[in-house]
Amino acid sequence: MNTITVTTKEELKSAKDSGCENIIVKGALANDLKKAKKIALAGSVTIGALSAALAAIPFTGGLSMVAAAPIAALTGFEIAAIIVVASLGLALIIALFKDYEEISYEEGRLVLKKKQK
Repeated sequence: MNTITVTTKEELKSAKDSGCENIIVKGALANDLKKAKKIALAGSVTIGALSAALAAIPFTGGLSMVAAAPIAALTGFEIAAIIVVASLGLALIIALFKDYEEISYEEGRLVLKKKQK
């Protein structure tokens, strides 16, 4: 059983792409993924609305609370989760939770296990 511990978006993407069986996410990234999980599991219509709304925001180096508020109203998601999705990337979050299930979570530590096909 191969397990990898990650703390950055790049490490997480690499672990997912290499098909690691278990991924332990630590630090702020773990907390961010926990917030974003609800978005990853949303329906396709909601994901489409969120994608369109995120694409319409000019890139300023980060999503502001002012820009996130209308998206939150449109989709019903928390502003914090929308900001996380904007920073990590919607495609990565959806792909991650499509292929992996959450085994455990505590502040600063999220354990993911590859789903059996």
